[in-house]
Amino acid sequence: MGRAVALFIGLSVASLAPSEKARAQTEGVDWVFSLSPFAELWFHGMAMVDPVGRGPMPLYNPAYPNVVRKAKSEAGLSSTALDSSLGYFRQAFRGDPSFEILHFLPAYFPTAGRTEVFTALEALSATRGGIPESPSPRTAFGLTAVGSVLATPEQRMVLGEFARALRSEWAEFFGGWWQGRAAERDALYDAAKSAWREDYRGSLADVLDKVALLGGTVTLVPALGAEGRIFSGTPQGPVDNVLMVSAPEGPGKGHEVVFSMLRELSFPLVRTALGRLGEGGGTSDEEESRAARAAIRSGALILEMYCPDHVTDYQQFFLSRAGRLASGGDPVESLFNETFPMDGTLERLLREEISTTATYGGAG
Repeated sequence: MGRAVALFIGLSVASLAPSEKARAQTEGVDWVFSLSPFAELWFHGMAMVDPVGRGPMPLYNPAYPNVVRKAKSEAGLSSTALDSSLGYFRQAFRGDPSFEILHFLPAYFPTAGRTEVFTALEALSATRGGIPESPSPRTAFGLTAVGSVLATPEQRMVLGEFARALRSEWAEFFGGWWQGRAAERDALYDAAKSAWREDYRGSLADVLDKVALLGGTVTLVPALGAEGRIFSGTPQGPVDNVLMVSAPEGPGKGHEVVFSMLRELSFPLVRTALGRLGEGGGTSDEEESRAARAAIRSGALILEMYCPDHVTDYQQFFLSRAGRLASGGDPVESLFNETFPMDGTLERLLREEISTTATYGGAG
């Protein structure tokens, strides 16, 4: 999702690539596919509370709550502590825009474990003002980020209540469910790693280097939908980027994971192109919707220039996410462009941003 970090902390991706010295430090850097039980649990809770969220597009997989309710029914669970509080949390989160940060919170704790994060959040909830001492170095940044936005005692009380509800959700249902899906999850991660390394990594290195997104961690989250989450550090930090995208169901879905990655990784290019038009600095639903469509189109343009064999599959993937499929002799590209419209000027600027990688980082 494009606005997450810029909206709250001002740490959006820089538009320029690393210097020559930094470029040399990125040799061997790659995206590492990494499990995060905490991220899956947290987004599970958020999806159950409010699968749509604020903004132009649903923040979660619309089908996810029904999948969970069916799994709980099959496990003989009528209701968990989280279920009994969904209305309370929904009202609280919708009533205060500051709680939007909760839709991105796991990205601020990329290396911390579940217990560590909950301990940090509960310490914050018990602190009326300021930022408490972090229980571990791995939670220090996230604790400051969240505490800077949720600064009132009332906001922190709700945060603490939600953290405790998720602790209970893990014990009552989610932990066992998560363990039971291990084989399916491992197969998806293996497919995603294989697709990325064999078919995309080498071809996309230049364009990702341009926006300082050559590597970092990728986590696959079933609760997420078309809107992923991206957090980037400094251009000089080649491995401090965090990417969280949806986890498609079924075997052989590695390419779909990469397609979701490309959409998120396109946001820096989109922001730069919009900036050249004198736009891209706002966070209204209309502006976010335009950026979201442009990011989908940008992914297709990247593939067109660097991995043309995969363009049609990418277009079909996002058409299916929008509930549209090409039928008969309908050209996929025409339907894709119609479904995700973008004016000609913005497309031209995006093509320039994507194709001029050699002019960045002193390489050309």
